[in-house]
Amino acid sequence: MVNRGRPSRNCFPCRRRKLRCDLQPNGCGQCLRAELVCHGYRDPSQLAFRDETAATKQKVLARRAAATGQPSPASLQLGWDVRARYAFFSVYIMRLSKSYGALAPLYSRAASTHHLHASVDAVSLAFMACHLDNPALMRPAREKYVLAVQSLGQALRDPQASMTDETLQSVLLLDLYEKMVNRDVRNPVTWMSHVRGAMTLVGARGRRNLSTPLAFELASRVAETLTISYAAAGLHLPEELTALRRALDSGSVAAGPRWDYTAVTADMMNFLVDVRTGKMASPAAVVSKARTFDSQLADLEKRLPASWEARRVYTSGQNPCVFGCYYDVYPTHFATQARNSIWVMRLILNDIVQQKQEPGGPASSGGASTTSAAKNIADITRQICASIPQFILPDARAGNSVPFSPLQRLQCHTLLPKLHLAGKLSTDTHMQSWIIGLLEHIAEVGSIKMARDIANLLRMRLDIDFWTAYVMTGSYALAA
Repeated sequence: MVNRGRPSRNCFPCRRRKLRCDLQPNGCGQCLRAELVCHGYRDPSQLAFRDETAATKQKVLARRAAATGQPSPASLQLGWDVRARYAFFSVYIMRLSKSYGALAPLYSRAASTHHLHASVDAVSLAFMACHLDNPALMRPAREKYVLAVQSLGQALRDPQASMTDETLQSVLLLDLYEKMVNRDVRNPVTWMSHVRGAMTLVGARGRRNLSTPLAFELASRVAETLTISYAAAGLHLPEELTALRRALDSGSVAAGPRWDYTAVTADMMNFLVDVRTGKMASPAAVVSKARTFDSQLADLEKRLPASWEARRVYTSGQNPCVFGCYYDVYPTHFATQARNSIWVMRLILNDIVQQKQEPGGPASSGGASTTSAAKNIADITRQICASIPQFILPDARAGNSVPFSPLQRLQCHTLLPKLHLAGKLSTDTHMQSWIIGLLEHIAEVGSIKMARDIANLLRMRLDIDFWTAYVMTGSYALAA
Protein backbone atom coordinates (compact mmCIF):
# COMPACT_ATOMS: atom_id res chain seq x y z
CA MET A 1 0.00 0.00 0.00
CA VAL A 2 1.41 3.38 -1.01
CA ASN A 3 0.79 6.55 1.01
CA ARG A 4 -0.33 9.22 -1.45
CA GLY A 5 -0.65 12.01 1.14
CA ARG A 6 -3.72 13.82 2.38
CA PRO A 7 -6.66 13.88 -0.04
CA SER A 8 -8.14 17.10 -1.34
CA ARG A 9 -10.69 18.61 1.05
CA ASN A 10 -12.77 19.84 -1.89
CA CYS A 11 -16.36 18.60 -2.13
CA PHE A 12 -17.05 15.90 -4.70
CA PRO A 13 -18.71 18.16 -7.35
CA CYS A 14 -15.70 20.53 -7.27
CA ARG A 15 -13.22 17.64 -7.50
CA ARG A 16 -15.14 16.19 -10.41
CA ARG A 17 -15.39 19.54 -12.20
CA LYS A 18 -11.72 20.35 -11.37
CA LEU A 19 -12.62 23.60 -9.61
CA ARG A 20 -11.15 25.22 -6.52
CA CYS A 21 -13.60 24.79 -3.65
CA ASP A 22 -14.03 27.66 -1.16
CA LEU A 23 -14.86 25.16 1.66
CA GLN A 24 -17.66 27.26 3.16
CA PRO A 25 -19.21 25.47 6.19
CA ASN A 26 -22.77 25.62 4.82
CA GLY A 27 -21.86 24.51 1.30
CA CYS A 28 -19.32 25.79 -1.19
CA GLY A 29 -20.02 28.80 -3.39
CA GLN A 30 -19.15 26.91 -6.58
CA CYS A 31 -22.00 24.46 -5.97
CA LEU A 32 -24.33 27.30 -4.98
CA ARG A 33 -23.66 29.17 -8.23
CA ALA A 34 -24.06 25.99 -10.30
CA GLU A 35 -27.28 25.10 -8.41
CA LEU A 36 -25.75 21.81 -7.24
CA VAL A 37 -26.26 20.13 -3.87
CA CYS A 38 -23.01 20.35 -1.89
CA HIS A 39 -22.83 17.37 0.44
CA GLY A 40 -19.80 18.31 2.54
CA TYR A 41 -16.07 17.81 2.64
CA ARG A 42 -13.57 15.07 3.34
CA ASP A 43 -12.00 14.57 6.75
CA PRO A 44 -8.57 16.29 6.46
CA SER A 45 -7.02 13.76 8.86
CA GLN A 46 -7.60 10.92 6.43
CA LEU A 47 -4.78 9.50 4.33
CA ALA A 48 -5.35 8.15 0.85
CA PHE A 49 -3.71 4.88 -0.03
CA ARG A 50 -3.50 3.12 -3.34
CA ASP A 51 -2.99 -0.61 -3.68
CA GLU A 52 0.06 -0.96 -5.92
CA THR A 53 0.26 -4.76 -5.63
CA ALA A 54 -0.84 -5.43 -9.21
CA ALA A 55 1.43 -2.75 -10.68
CA THR A 56 4.40 -3.99 -8.65
CA LYS A 57 3.71 -7.54 -9.77
CA GLN A 58 3.73 -6.48 -13.42
CA LYS A 59 7.06 -4.67 -12.95
CA VAL A 60 8.63 -7.77 -11.40
CA LEU A 61 7.34 -9.96 -14.22
CA ALA A 62 8.68 -7.50 -16.78
CA ARG A 63 12.14 -7.56 -15.17
CA ARG A 64 12.12 -11.35 -15.13
CA ALA A 65 11.08 -11.47 -18.77
CA ALA A 66 13.92 -9.12 -19.70
CA ALA A 67 16.43 -11.25 -17.79
CA THR A 68 15.30 -14.62 -19.19
CA GLY A 69 14.19 -13.54 -22.64
CA GLN A 70 10.77 -15.16 -22.06
CA PRO A 71 7.56 -13.15 -22.49
CA SER A 72 5.56 -12.44 -19.34
CA PRO A 73 2.15 -14.11 -19.05
CA ALA A 74 -0.73 -11.95 -20.25
CA SER A 75 -3.11 -10.75 -17.57
CA LEU A 76 -6.61 -12.21 -17.69
CA GLN A 77 -9.04 -9.92 -19.52
CA LEU A 78 -12.68 -10.88 -19.18
CA GLY A 79 -14.92 -10.14 -22.15
CA TRP A 80 -17.79 -7.68 -21.90
CA ASP A 81 -20.32 -10.50 -22.13
CA VAL A 82 -18.83 -12.19 -19.04
CA ARG A 83 -18.64 -8.93 -17.09
CA ALA A 84 -22.16 -7.96 -18.14
CA ARG A 85 -23.55 -11.33 -17.11
CA TYR A 86 -21.85 -11.07 -13.72
CA ALA A 87 -23.17 -7.54 -13.14
CA PHE A 88 -26.68 -8.52 -14.22
CA PHE A 89 -26.88 -11.46 -11.81
CA SER A 90 -24.92 -9.99 -8.88
CA VAL A 91 -26.45 -6.50 -8.86
CA TYR A 92 -29.81 -6.66 -10.63
CA ILE A 93 -31.08 -10.21 -10.03
CA MET A 94 -29.64 -10.91 -6.58
CA ARG A 95 -29.80 -7.46 -4.98
CA LEU A 96 -32.34 -5.20 -6.71
CA SER A 97 -35.15 -7.16 -8.34
CA LYS A 98 -37.67 -9.48 -6.70
CA SER A 99 -39.16 -10.49 -10.05
CA TYR A 100 -36.71 -13.08 -11.33
CA GLY A 101 -36.50 -15.73 -8.63
CA ALA A 102 -37.05 -18.44 -11.25
CA LEU A 103 -34.15 -17.38 -13.47
CA ALA A 104 -31.15 -18.74 -11.55
CA PRO A 105 -32.36 -22.37 -11.27
CA LEU A 106 -33.57 -22.42 -14.88
CA TYR A 107 -30.34 -20.86 -16.15
CA SER A 108 -28.12 -23.27 -14.22
CA ARG A 109 -29.72 -26.35 -15.77
CA ALA A 110 -29.96 -25.05 -19.36
CA ALA A 111 -27.28 -25.94 -21.92
CA SER A 112 -24.89 -23.17 -22.96
CA THR A 113 -26.37 -23.25 -26.47
CA HIS A 114 -29.92 -22.92 -25.12
CA HIS A 115 -32.03 -19.88 -26.01
CA LEU A 116 -32.17 -18.98 -22.31
CA HIS A 117 -28.39 -18.38 -22.28
CA ALA A 118 -28.66 -16.21 -25.40
CA SER A 119 -31.53 -14.26 -23.82
CA VAL A 120 -29.52 -13.68 -20.63
CA ASP A 121 -26.53 -12.49 -22.68
CA ALA A 122 -28.71 -10.05 -24.64
CA VAL A 123 -30.38 -8.50 -21.61
CA SER A 124 -27.10 -8.48 -19.62
CA LEU A 125 -25.28 -6.49 -22.30
CA ALA A 126 -28.24 -4.11 -22.66
CA PHE A 127 -28.28 -3.70 -18.87
CA MET A 128 -24.56 -2.91 -18.86
CA ALA A 129 -24.90 -0.48 -21.79
CA CYS A 130 -27.64 1.44 -19.95
CA HIS A 131 -25.97 1.19 -16.55
CA LEU A 132 -22.62 2.49 -17.80
CA ASP A 133 -24.16 4.79 -20.43
CA ASN A 134 -21.98 2.99 -22.98
CA PRO A 135 -23.71 2.90 -26.41
CA ALA A 136 -20.87 0.78 -27.84
CA LEU A 137 -22.18 -2.20 -25.87
CA MET A 138 -25.51 -2.04 -27.68
CA ARG A 139 -24.01 -3.60 -30.81
CA PRO A 140 -23.09 -6.93 -29.13
CA ALA A 141 -26.37 -6.70 -27.19
CA ARG A 142 -28.35 -6.50 -30.45
CA GLU A 143 -26.35 -9.39 -31.90
CA LYS A 144 -27.16 -11.54 -28.87
CA TYR A 145 -30.79 -10.42 -29.07
CA VAL A 146 -31.09 -11.55 -32.71
CA LEU A 147 -29.48 -14.88 -31.78
CA ALA A 148 -31.88 -15.29 -28.85
CA VAL A 149 -34.95 -14.50 -30.99
CA GLN A 150 -33.85 -17.00 -33.65
CA SER A 151 -33.15 -19.73 -31.09
CA LEU A 152 -36.39 -19.03 -29.25
CA GLY A 153 -38.31 -19.14 -32.54
CA GLN A 154 -37.10 -22.70 -33.09
CA ALA A 155 -38.26 -23.68 -29.60
CA LEU A 156 -41.70 -22.12 -30.15
CA ARG A 157 -42.18 -24.27 -33.26
CA ASP A 158 -41.65 -27.39 -31.14
CA PRO A 159 -44.90 -28.38 -29.32
CA GLN A 160 -42.99 -29.71 -26.31
CA ALA A 161 -40.20 -27.13 -26.06
CA SER A 162 -42.68 -24.25 -26.35
CA MET A 163 -44.43 -25.33 -23.15
CA THR A 164 -41.33 -25.40 -20.92
CA ASP A 165 -40.57 -22.96 -18.10
CA GLU A 166 -37.31 -22.04 -19.84
CA THR A 167 -39.19 -20.83 -22.91
CA LEU A 168 -41.53 -18.62 -20.88
CA GLN A 169 -38.57 -17.22 -18.94
CA SER A 170 -36.74 -16.39 -22.19
CA VAL A 171 -39.77 -14.49 -23.48
CA LEU A 172 -39.90 -12.45 -20.26
CA LEU A 173 -36.19 -11.66 -20.55
CA LEU A 174 -36.59 -10.47 -24.13
CA ASP A 175 -39.47 -8.27 -22.94
CA LEU A 176 -37.08 -6.84 -20.35
CA TYR A 177 -34.54 -6.19 -23.11
CA GLU A 178 -37.10 -4.25 -25.16
CA LYS A 179 -38.09 -2.15 -22.14
CA MET A 180 -34.43 -1.29 -21.48
CA VAL A 181 -33.62 -0.41 -25.08
CA ASN A 182 -36.86 1.05 -26.46
CA ARG A 183 -38.22 3.87 -24.29
CA ASP A 184 -40.67 5.42 -26.74
CA VAL A 185 -44.08 5.24 -25.08
CA ARG A 186 -45.69 6.58 -28.27
CA ASN A 187 -44.93 3.32 -30.07
CA PRO A 188 -46.01 0.56 -27.65
CA VAL A 189 -46.32 -2.11 -30.34
CA THR A 190 -42.60 -2.90 -30.47
CA TRP A 191 -42.05 -3.11 -26.73
CA MET A 192 -45.27 -5.04 -26.02
CA SER A 193 -44.83 -7.86 -28.54
CA HIS A 194 -42.95 -10.13 -26.13
CA VAL A 195 -45.27 -9.67 -23.16
CA ARG A 196 -48.25 -10.41 -25.41
CA GLY A 197 -46.42 -13.51 -26.59
CA ALA A 198 -45.85 -14.49 -22.97
CA MET A 199 -49.58 -14.15 -22.31
CA THR A 200 -50.31 -16.41 -25.28
CA LEU A 201 -47.87 -19.00 -23.92
CA VAL A 202 -49.45 -18.86 -20.47
CA GLY A 203 -52.87 -19.46 -22.03
CA ALA A 204 -51.56 -22.45 -23.97
CA ARG A 205 -49.85 -23.92 -20.87
CA GLY A 206 -53.18 -24.14 -19.00
CA ARG A 207 -52.91 -26.14 -15.79
CA ARG A 208 -49.16 -26.38 -16.26
CA ASN A 209 -49.01 -22.83 -14.82
CA LEU A 210 -50.09 -24.25 -11.46
CA SER A 211 -48.02 -27.46 -11.58
CA THR A 212 -44.91 -26.27 -9.67
CA PRO A 213 -43.91 -23.24 -7.58
CA LEU A 214 -41.52 -22.24 -10.39
CA ALA A 215 -44.27 -22.36 -13.04
CA PHE A 216 -46.62 -20.47 -10.70
CA GLU A 217 -44.03 -17.74 -10.17
CA LEU A 218 -43.48 -17.32 -13.91
CA ALA A 219 -47.22 -17.05 -14.60
CA SER A 220 -47.57 -14.50 -11.79
CA ARG A 221 -44.72 -12.50 -13.28
CA VAL A 222 -46.50 -12.47 -16.66
CA ALA A 223 -49.65 -11.10 -14.99
CA GLU A 224 -47.70 -8.31 -13.26
CA THR A 225 -45.69 -7.46 -16.39
CA LEU A 226 -48.80 -7.31 -18.54
CA THR A 227 -50.53 -4.95 -16.08
CA ILE A 228 -47.60 -2.51 -16.03
CA SER A 229 -47.07 -2.69 -19.81
CA TYR A 230 -50.69 -1.93 -20.69
CA ALA A 231 -50.84 0.84 -18.08
CA ALA A 232 -47.73 2.49 -19.50
CA ALA A 233 -49.15 2.23 -23.02
CA GLY A 234 -52.52 3.66 -21.92
CA LEU A 235 -54.49 0.59 -23.03
CA HIS A 236 -57.32 -1.38 -21.44
CA LEU A 237 -56.14 -4.60 -19.82
CA PRO A 238 -57.07 -7.69 -21.87
CA GLU A 239 -59.75 -10.11 -20.68
CA GLU A 240 -57.17 -12.92 -20.69
CA LEU A 241 -55.42 -11.19 -17.80
CA THR A 242 -58.58 -11.30 -15.68
CA ALA A 243 -58.91 -15.03 -16.34
CA LEU A 244 -55.25 -15.61 -15.48
CA ARG A 245 -55.54 -13.70 -12.22
CA ARG A 246 -58.57 -15.77 -11.22
CA ALA A 247 -56.60 -18.96 -11.89
CA LEU A 248 -53.64 -17.72 -9.86
CA ASP A 249 -55.58 -16.23 -6.94
CA SER A 250 -55.62 -19.50 -5.02
CA GLY A 251 -51.84 -19.96 -4.99
CA SER A 252 -49.42 -19.08 -2.21
CA VAL A 253 -47.08 -17.34 -4.68
CA ALA A 254 -49.88 -14.92 -5.57
CA ALA A 255 -50.60 -14.14 -1.92
CA GLY A 256 -49.07 -11.05 -0.33
CA PRO A 257 -48.97 -7.25 -0.60
CA ARG A 258 -47.48 -7.23 -4.09
CA TRP A 259 -50.28 -9.35 -5.52
CA ASP A 260 -52.90 -7.35 -3.61
CA TYR A 261 -51.47 -4.15 -5.08
CA THR A 262 -51.66 -5.39 -8.68
CA ALA A 263 -55.22 -6.61 -8.03
CA VAL A 264 -56.32 -3.10 -7.01
CA THR A 265 -54.36 -1.37 -9.75
CA ALA A 266 -55.63 -3.71 -12.49
CA ASP A 267 -59.14 -2.23 -12.17
CA MET A 268 -57.73 1.23 -11.56
CA MET A 269 -55.73 1.17 -14.82
CA ASN A 270 -58.89 0.61 -16.87
CA PHE A 271 -60.54 3.48 -14.99
CA LEU A 272 -57.63 5.81 -15.82
CA VAL A 273 -57.88 4.89 -19.51
CA ASP A 274 -61.62 5.66 -19.45
CA VAL A 275 -60.98 9.05 -17.81
CA ARG A 276 -58.28 9.99 -20.30
CA THR A 277 -60.27 8.93 -23.37
CA GLY A 278 -63.48 10.58 -22.14
CA LYS A 279 -65.39 7.31 -21.94
CA MET A 280 -66.24 8.19 -18.33
CA ALA A 281 -67.50 11.74 -18.81
CA SER A 282 -69.46 12.51 -15.63
CA PRO A 283 -67.23 14.51 -13.23
CA ALA A 284 -69.20 13.29 -10.21
CA ALA A 285 -68.79 9.65 -11.27
CA VAL A 286 -65.07 10.16 -11.91
CA VAL A 287 -64.53 11.78 -8.49
CA SER A 288 -66.49 9.05 -6.72
CA LYS A 289 -64.58 6.25 -8.44
CA ALA A 290 -61.22 7.93 -7.88
CA ARG A 291 -61.95 8.33 -4.17
CA THR A 292 -62.96 4.67 -3.93
CA PHE A 293 -59.68 3.52 -5.46
CA ASP A 294 -57.74 5.95 -3.25
CA SER A 295 -59.43 4.52 -0.17
CA GLN A 296 -58.56 0.97 -1.26
CA LEU A 297 -54.91 1.89 -1.72
CA ALA A 298 -54.80 3.69 1.65
CA ASP A 299 -56.23 0.56 3.30
CA LEU A 300 -53.68 -1.60 1.47
CA GLU A 301 -50.84 0.53 2.83
CA LYS A 302 -52.15 0.05 6.36
CA ARG A 303 -52.05 -3.73 5.84
CA LEU A 304 -48.40 -3.83 4.79
CA PRO A 305 -46.26 -5.98 7.12
CA ALA A 306 -45.09 -4.30 10.31
CA SER A 307 -41.54 -5.39 9.43
CA TRP A 308 -41.70 -3.00 6.46
CA GLU A 309 -42.10 0.07 8.68
CA ALA A 310 -39.51 2.82 8.35
CA ARG A 311 -37.09 4.06 10.97
CA ARG A 312 -37.25 7.86 11.14
CA VAL A 313 -33.94 9.71 11.39
CA TYR A 314 -33.95 13.33 12.57
CA THR A 315 -31.30 15.79 11.39
CA SER A 316 -30.25 19.34 12.19
CA GLY A 317 -32.12 20.62 9.15
CA GLN A 318 -28.87 21.80 7.55
CA ASN A 319 -28.31 18.87 5.17
CA PRO A 320 -29.34 19.92 1.64
CA CYS A 321 -30.04 16.27 0.73
CA VAL A 322 -32.80 16.11 3.37
CA PHE A 323 -36.11 17.94 2.97
CA GLY A 324 -36.86 19.47 6.35
CA CYS A 325 -35.38 17.87 9.44
CA TYR A 326 -35.95 14.13 8.99
CA TYR A 327 -35.84 11.23 6.55
CA ASP A 328 -37.07 7.63 6.65
CA VAL A 329 -34.97 4.47 6.34
CA TYR A 330 -36.88 1.36 5.26
CA PRO A 331 -35.58 -2.17 5.96
CA THR A 332 -35.24 -3.00 2.25
CA HIS A 333 -35.37 -1.38 -1.17
CA PHE A 334 -38.43 -3.51 -1.92
CA ALA A 335 -40.29 -2.16 1.13
CA THR A 336 -39.57 1.38 -0.11
CA GLN A 337 -40.72 0.49 -3.62
CA ALA A 338 -43.96 -1.01 -2.33
CA ARG A 339 -44.92 2.16 -0.47
CA ASN A 340 -43.76 4.44 -3.28
CA SER A 341 -45.89 2.49 -5.77
CA ILE A 342 -48.96 2.99 -3.59
CA TRP A 343 -48.15 6.68 -3.08
CA VAL A 344 -47.72 7.29 -6.82
CA MET A 345 -51.11 5.79 -7.67
CA ARG A 346 -52.74 7.78 -4.87
CA LEU A 347 -51.16 10.99 -6.19
CA ILE A 348 -52.58 10.29 -9.65
CA LEU A 349 -56.05 9.62 -8.22
CA ASN A 350 -56.08 12.70 -5.97
CA ASP A 351 -54.91 14.85 -8.87
CA ILE A 352 -57.92 13.60 -10.85
CA VAL A 353 -60.21 14.50 -7.92
CA GLN A 354 -58.76 18.01 -7.85
CA GLN A 355 -59.27 18.44 -11.58
CA LYS A 356 -62.79 16.99 -11.76
CA GLN A 357 -64.41 18.08 -8.49
CA GLU A 358 -66.71 21.03 -9.01
CA PRO A 359 -65.87 24.24 -7.10
CA GLY A 360 -67.69 24.32 -3.80
CA GLY A 361 -68.51 20.62 -4.01
CA PRO A 362 -68.32 18.28 -1.01
CA ALA A 363 -64.93 17.13 0.22
CA SER A 364 -66.05 13.51 0.04
CA SER A 365 -68.10 11.45 -2.34
CA GLY A 366 -69.79 8.09 -2.01
CA GLY A 367 -68.78 7.65 1.63
CA ALA A 368 -65.07 8.00 0.88
CA SER A 369 -62.56 9.72 3.16
CA THR A 370 -63.35 13.34 3.99
CA THR A 371 -59.69 14.31 3.71
CA SER A 372 -59.25 16.76 0.87
CA ALA A 373 -57.34 15.77 -2.24
CA ALA A 374 -55.02 18.75 -1.76
CA LYS A 375 -54.04 17.60 1.73
CA ASN A 376 -53.52 14.04 0.48
CA ILE A 377 -51.16 15.31 -2.21
CA ALA A 378 -49.24 17.46 0.31
CA ASP A 379 -48.89 14.55 2.76
CA ILE A 380 -47.91 11.96 0.13
CA THR A 381 -45.32 14.16 -1.59
CA ARG A 382 -43.76 14.77 1.84
CA GLN A 383 -43.57 11.01 2.42
CA ILE A 384 -41.92 10.47 -0.96
CA CYS A 385 -39.32 13.15 -0.20
CA ALA A 386 -38.59 11.53 3.17
CA SER A 387 -37.95 8.15 1.50
CA ILE A 388 -35.19 9.43 -0.84
CA PRO A 389 -32.17 10.39 1.34
CA GLN A 390 -31.65 6.80 2.55
CA PHE A 391 -30.34 5.96 -0.94
CA ILE A 392 -28.11 9.05 -1.19
CA LEU A 393 -26.52 9.90 2.16
CA PRO A 394 -23.26 7.96 2.69
CA ASP A 395 -24.04 7.18 6.34
CA ALA A 396 -27.74 6.35 5.92
CA ARG A 397 -27.23 2.69 5.04
CA ALA A 398 -24.41 0.17 4.78
CA GLY A 399 -23.07 0.11 1.24
CA ASN A 400 -23.81 3.75 0.42
CA SER A 401 -20.87 5.68 -0.96
CA VAL A 402 -19.78 8.81 -2.83
CA PRO A 403 -19.72 8.45 -5.80
CA PHE A 404 -22.68 6.07 -5.81
CA SER A 405 -22.15 2.31 -5.82
CA PRO A 406 -23.62 0.30 -8.73
CA LEU A 407 -26.58 -0.72 -6.56
CA GLN A 408 -27.16 2.89 -5.44
CA ARG A 409 -27.25 4.03 -9.06
CA LEU A 410 -29.96 1.49 -9.87
CA GLN A 411 -31.96 2.34 -6.77
CA CYS A 412 -31.76 6.08 -7.49
CA HIS A 413 -32.80 5.44 -11.09
CA THR A 414 -36.07 3.92 -9.84
CA LEU A 415 -36.80 7.12 -7.88
CA LEU A 416 -36.76 9.48 -10.86
CA PRO A 417 -40.41 9.19 -12.04
CA LYS A 418 -41.63 9.40 -8.42
CA LEU A 419 -39.64 12.57 -7.83
CA HIS A 420 -40.94 13.99 -11.11
CA LEU A 421 -44.56 13.36 -10.11
CA ALA A 422 -44.04 14.78 -6.61
CA GLY A 423 -42.38 17.90 -8.02
CA LYS A 424 -45.09 18.32 -10.63
CA LEU A 425 -48.07 18.02 -8.26
CA SER A 426 -46.70 19.73 -5.16
CA THR A 427 -47.77 23.33 -4.59
CA ASP A 428 -44.90 23.85 -2.12
CA THR A 429 -42.32 25.93 -4.01
CA HIS A 430 -39.63 25.03 -1.46
CA MET A 431 -40.27 21.33 -2.08
CA GLN A 432 -40.18 21.86 -5.84
CA SER A 433 -36.80 23.61 -5.60
CA TRP A 434 -35.48 20.90 -3.29
CA ILE A 435 -36.52 18.13 -5.70
CA ILE A 436 -34.82 19.87 -8.64
CA GLY A 437 -31.66 20.37 -6.56
CA LEU A 438 -31.69 16.75 -5.43
CA LEU A 439 -32.08 15.52 -9.01
CA GLU A 440 -29.03 17.60 -9.96
CA HIS A 441 -27.16 16.04 -7.04
CA ILE A 442 -28.12 12.53 -8.19
CA ALA A 443 -26.97 13.39 -11.72
CA GLU A 444 -23.63 14.71 -10.45
CA VAL A 445 -22.72 12.15 -7.78
CA GLY A 446 -24.38 9.16 -9.41
CA SER A 447 -23.44 9.98 -13.02
CA ILE A 448 -27.12 9.54 -13.93
CA LYS A 449 -27.78 11.83 -16.88
CA MET A 450 -31.50 11.07 -16.84
CA ALA A 451 -31.80 12.74 -13.41
CA ARG A 452 -30.75 16.05 -14.96
CA ASP A 453 -33.24 15.54 -17.80
CA ILE A 454 -36.04 15.08 -15.25
CA ALA A 455 -34.88 18.19 -13.37
CA ASN A 456 -35.08 20.17 -16.60
CA LEU A 457 -38.61 18.88 -17.25
CA LEU A 458 -39.64 20.26 -13.86
CA ARG A 459 -37.90 23.58 -14.49
CA MET A 460 -39.71 23.98 -17.81
CA ARG A 461 -43.01 22.86 -16.21
CA LEU A 462 -43.77 20.55 -19.13
CA ASP A 463 -47.01 18.61 -18.77
CA ILE A 464 -45.50 15.10 -18.80
CA ASP A 465 -47.62 12.44 -17.11
CA PHE A 466 -46.24 9.78 -14.77
CA TRP A 467 -46.26 6.91 -17.26
CA THR A 468 -44.38 8.90 -19.88
CA ALA A 469 -41.68 9.72 -17.31
CA TYR A 470 -41.76 6.07 -16.19
CA VAL A 471 -40.98 4.81 -19.69
CA MET A 472 -38.50 7.61 -20.48
CA THR A 473 -36.38 6.74 -17.45
CA GLY A 474 -36.46 3.00 -18.12
CA SER A 475 -38.06 2.42 -14.73
CA TYR A 476 -40.10 -0.51 -16.02
CA ALA A 477 -36.87 -2.45 -16.44
CA LEU A 478 -35.72 -1.51 -12.92
CA ALA A 479 -38.98 -2.14 -11.08
CA ALA A 480 -38.48 -4.37 -8.08
